[in-house]
Amino acid sequence: MRADADRATLAAIVREAAGARRARWSAPQLEASYSARAPRDVQGEVPFTGPCADLSGVAACALGASGLRPTLVLGGITRALRPVKFQAGLEVDLGGQTWVVGFGVSTTYLYPGRFVETKRRPWVFRVAPERLDDAVPFLAWFEEGGRAGLSRRIPGYDLARDIAWHAARHGALRWWWARRQALGRVDGARPERLADAAGRWD
Repeated sequence: MRADADRATLAAIVREAAGARRARWSAPQLEASYSARAPRDVQGEVPFTGPCADLSGVAACALGASGLRPTLVLGGITRALRPVKFQAGLEVDLGGQTWVVGFGVSTTYLYPGRFVETKRRPWVFRVAPERLDDAVPFLAWFEEGGRAGLSRRIPGYDLARDIAWHAARHGALRWWWARRQALGRVDGARPERLADAAGRWD
């Protein structure tokens, strides 16, 4: 019974965090705030192309306040002909079973498992704070300076290039396409996707 209650709490908290508004941000907004805000500063809006660090931080703090202790996860992503990027997420242990929490552009993932190293994600790092602080940005748990320090941990990561990549994708057409994908999701189409957790696209 306790495990069922904890799973329900986990799903509710993740769904609430995922409900943030997906917005188009200007290049100056991205430069100032992309993956740099503390959870208490997110205030229900995230850049639509890169919500994972903000929403993982918000969800982590809410989980901690509920009595669940999440592990913060940072992955390094490498793909041919694309800049090295990062992925933020959570792992939550419930009664001996670990659950993955991941916030994508147009969907949210919640399923039993763990983040694992793959060819496209060769680096996976974990931090399990004793106490979460909503004044600390998600990435600052991994590197001093947060996003500015990621190049020390993820080979080839370049913050300026990453911000420029996101800025180039914040046009109306890409936002429209991402919105269409999010609103067109069929609940339960894939078991790892959390229903009703694609965010607000108004």
